Amino acid sequence: MTKNDYAKCACRHCGGHIEYPTEAGGQTVTCPHCGKETELPGAAGKSRRPLLGGIIVLVVAVAATAGAFVFLKKTPTGSEPVSVPEKSVAPAPPAAVKAPEETTTNGFAVSTLKLEKTPGSSLVYVMGTVRNETDKERFGVKAEFSLFDSNGVAAGAASDYAATLAAHETWKFKALVMESKAAKAELAGVREDQ
Repeated sequence: MTKNDYAKCACRHCGGHIEYPTEAGGQTVTCPHCGKETELPGAAGKSRRPLLGGIIVLVVAVAATAGAFVFLKKTPTGSEPVSVPEKSVAPAPPAAVKAPEETTTNGFAVSTLKLEKTPGSSLVYVMGTVRNETDKERFGVKAEFSLFDSNGVAAGAASDYAATLAAHETWKFKALVMESKAAKAELAGVREDQ
């Protein structure tokens, strides 16, 4: 499946049109039109963007790379290459790699959250990871997030669901954000069906 695979459905309450990536199928989301919970259907009704657009982008990228390579390798006409004396430069120290901050709750470690927009689309997701810190398999794991606008005012919620999470397994969640004003996400909780 490519990142351009999308599906469309109608809200079961108001009939408003909802477009979503096919991997979001089966999730329950808040309808952007009426605000009621509705379930996104599976792979049915997906639409594909033409392959031609991807080929054109690839051809342009290859041509631009080749042109840049030729331009950088070419020396001015009628002149000899200029030699530059080498300087003794100490290598830069390696950049410190900061481990992502985690929040621990109910035996789950949750990474720092980020809102990420899908390229070429208006779809936004809360993204990060949940790690099962226990020695047992967890079932029906649901990660829930509170959304806020740029002024810190509550702007809705988002969630994602994993049917199972093995002991010490890490799950990369991708919770669909239905509120266009959302600028920040905070962890509301991670719970397991009992």
